[in-house]
Amino acid sequence: MRHSTWNVLIFCFFFQYLVTAQIPSGPVDIRPEELMSMGDGSPTGISNREQKGRLLLHASSDAHGWQKRKSSVISAKYVDDWSMAPEPLQVFNNWPHLKQELQHDFLSFRLGYSKTRLLNGPAKGEVWGIDNNVPYKIIHGKVDKIDDPNMIPALVGKEYFIQLPYWIQKIPIAVYVKDTVLHDKTYHLVFGTWKSLEANAEYDQYIFWINKKTKLLEIVQYTVRVVDSNAVGFVVFDDFRDIDGTVIPFVHRLGYLPTPDGLIHEMRFESVVMDPKGLLAQDIMELHKK
Repeated sequence: MRHSTWNVLIFCFFFQYLVTAQIPSGPVDIRPEELMSMGDGSPTGISNREQKGRLLLHASSDAHGWQKRKSSVISAKYVDDWSMAPEPLQVFNNWPHLKQELQHDFLSFRLGYSKTRLLNGPAKGEVWGIDNNVPYKIIHGKVDKIDDPNMIPALVGKEYFIQLPYWIQKIPIAVYVKDTVLHDKTYHLVFGTWKSLEANAEYDQYIFWINKKTKLLEIVQYTVRVVDSNAVGFVVFDDFRDIDGTVIPFVHRLGYLPTPDGLIHEMRFESVVMDPKGLLAQDIMELHKK
């Protein structure tokens, strides 16, 4: 997603804890070696690599079904489990519980509007939300704005990852890298970014791993400039399920490697519902209520 101050905050929650390379100057560049011959500037959009990269991102979005989805609200129930993280990294868990169960409702295709009810732990029953990226909490029925910038990435990041195959269509620079094999699966690797192929301080870089057979997006590597110019992390998607024609991963594993030994925490979904009965968009926009 575009690396503006607002948009990239969604990644802070997931990668503040990552081990980062110590680069002498400038942001880390995850651009693959195969693309170095293309230069550092903005590509033309007409090379074979660029055309193939764009087609692969659109094919993945189609395979997930997001282009056909016209929902206005998404409701998800899941556990955000940090219990497997080394103790020094558990401090980066924004929730009050290591295995936080949540009911999370948010607007489709419009980041920054979330309403989350905590279902267990010391804050059970509290509602944590953001309305147009303004954080608030509802405790004992009282709504208060909260001066806690960490709530933005904690909530928006969930919205973003669930809908990631929709957002990848909007990346302006998409370049095919190569095919590679991991765990007996063949993946198309596509590099994505904004402004220039070369790493820049303004925008993030991504490498999308698209399953060659299914076209599903299974792994993403990316940078987080707003956290640390050298921060790099992975999210691995698993347990794909068809929800009303949209294919959604019910397990999101996050860490510094795309393998189990690099796992920091994971989100395990119990349910994802499109446009649940009785829940309207205005119900989520808590601070806009009259």
